[in-house]
Amino acid sequence: MSQYKLIIFDFDGTLAITHKAIVYCFTKTFEIFNIDPPAAQTIQATIGINLSNSFKILHPTIEESAIPQWVETYRSFYRTEGEKQLDLFPGTKQVLQLASKSGLSMGVFSNKHVNFVNLFLEKLRIHGYFDLILGDDGQIIQKPNPSVFHSIIKPLFPDLDNSQVLMVGDSAVDLLFAKNAGIDVCWAVYGYGDRAECLALEPTFAIDKISELAAIIQN
Repeated sequence: MSQYKLIIFDFDGTLAITHKAIVYCFTKTFEIFNIDPPAAQTIQATIGINLSNSFKILHPTIEESAIPQWVETYRSFYRTEGEKQLDLFPGTKQVLQLASKSGLSMGVFSNKHVNFVNLFLEKLRIHGYFDLILGDDGQIIQKPNPSVFHSIIKPLFPDLDNSQVLMVGDSAVDLLFAKNAGIDVCWAVYGYGDRAECLALEPTFAIDKISELAAIIQN
């Protein structure tokens, strides 16, 4: 029987293969504003960071007042084109089925807009596995700040000790969120996080593919 009773998953690079969609939508957004887009690798390095901050990183001279328009342009591309390029990592659905059959509760916490998270979980046919879905709604404080854990997640699962909660994510943002919240974290090596940065944060576990999470769930 697993020591964990609640698993919190990141979305991009953990449950779903999204880099192609993200790079495409960033590239199209830059082109709309007649600015040469960054290299794909540069864009990919910002996955896991909220859109506003990503644009500040990728376009350092952007005016603060212009960011909302850039964000909405990106999201319009994601709604119409990006979602066609999404897929689950192999083994994702099987791990979710195992966790569900084992009686574990599951949630998703992403820095992506919550409407997109819900939409894509539905399209990928895994929405029903989750008891809790959190994302950017303009009000919550995003990862790596742990306030969502203390103000939303813990109150929903008041009987759980922190030692019974596991975060699964691919980026330093996810690992820092877990450390700040005082919970264990499993680094999804197969995702989009920077290897040196993530290793330096000393995750509790590291998995090269999501199917390896099964051993942690069953142990």
